[in-house]
Amino acid sequence: MGLVESDVSSNRSLPNTFVAVGIHPNDLDEFEADPSGSMARLGEIATRPGVVGIGETGLDFFRDRWSPTLQIEAFRAHIALAKEADKALVIHCRDAHDAVLEVLDDAGAPSRVVMHCFSGDEAFAAKCAERGFFCSFAGNVTYKRNTDLRRAATSLPTELLLVETDAPFLTPEPHRGRPNSPALLPITASRLASERGTPLEELEQRLDDNTRRAFGF
Repeated sequence: MGLVESDVSSNRSLPNTFVAVGIHPNDLDEFEADPSGSMARLGEIATRPGVVGIGETGLDFFRDRWSPTLQIEAFRAHIALAKEADKALVIHCRDAHDAVLEVLDDAGAPSRVVMHCFSGDEAFAAKCAERGFFCSFAGNVTYKRNTDLRRAATSLPTELLLVETDAPFLTPEPHRGRPNSPALLPITASRLASERGTPLEELEQRLDDNTRRAFGF
């Protein structure tokens, strides 16, 4: 929580900078040591200027650094905090699509959910859309082999579509292999517009509107 501790928790508002605060499912040392204390601290930070989301949180059954039981416990705690603080819930989901939806359905999802760095197929996209979840796509949607990911992106209602960098990772083609940056975000948006058969300017406006709705700007 380096950025959180140095900037957000000091009540210092950074121009044009907004953050989500949370404990990643791959880094649950703090949560395991003191679940209630760590979530109380996050709850305090969530009230600071510039905080618009709770996360990344969720489940990662690919890296499997922590047990599913502990990951789910932390995920549920973040869901509760997002609802209490009225913030968007930003979800990390890797090889755990069904489990993420099961936890959200059982716990009751917040009013605004963002599936960060969407990695599911068209069927999972449909399940997210049924629940009104925003789905955010990174530069890997431009990769030649990711046909299923592009199908998922084109199947979603436009009002639930977001784009992101996941910087410094998932750099879009033709810059793949270099560090990603916000300057390359238009490439991802352009590919999505092409795949969806939508004028780029129209999609850009909708993405801007969606971002504002998702994070309550």
